[in-house]
Amino acid sequence: MSVYDLAGRKALVSGGARGLGEGMAQALARAGAAVVIGDIREDLGKGCADSLRQSGAAAEFVPLDITPEASWERAIPQAIDCLGGLDILVNNAGVEITSLLVDLDAEDARRMLECNVLGTALGMIEVRGLTKRYGEKVAVNDLTFGIEPGKVTGFLGPNGAGKTTTMERASGFARGGVHGTDRRQRRIPRRGS
Repeated sequence: MSVYDLAGRKALVSGGARGLGEGMAQALARAGAAVVIGDIREDLGKGCADSLRQSGAAAEFVPLDITPEASWERAIPQAIDCLGGLDILVNNAGVEITSLLVDLDAEDARRMLECNVLGTALGMIEVRGLTKRYGEKVAVNDLTFGIEPGKVTGFLGPNGAGKTTTMERASGFARGGVHGTDRRQRRIPRRGS
């Protein structure tokens, strides 16, 4: 049982095949939303969608690698076809590389930035395009993690680059019918409001 009522809502969860993404997909389904799992792990993504369907939820899987634009350009229309629309993007997919700062490998840092910053931004850009094409309103949500003293964890940036990207993009997209929420589900205001 969920305290939220999302009956009739349609959600795409990037990175939804396992971990936090799988948990968010399950929570959305319990709240009544139809869910599409978007992930690079097809085996796990299909398994997660199957599990959601077995629990009575409407659920599908679409392949999604968040770093190339073309993948988003394919996944969003596929999700719309599967669900008959799209109301919610849970921009969850990302890479976590935990190491001491002195041991951080440059390639790992680049990969983390590409996934956690660029991948997040590309998802929001494609959703912005969706609102222009179809006039739909989509809530953009994003999870971020902090930085432990002396370690780089999760999303790079002073307060989490993913969070910063989400807040900046969502506030700029508000005119186009897209709104964002922060970790506490507070609506992110438009610039100048």
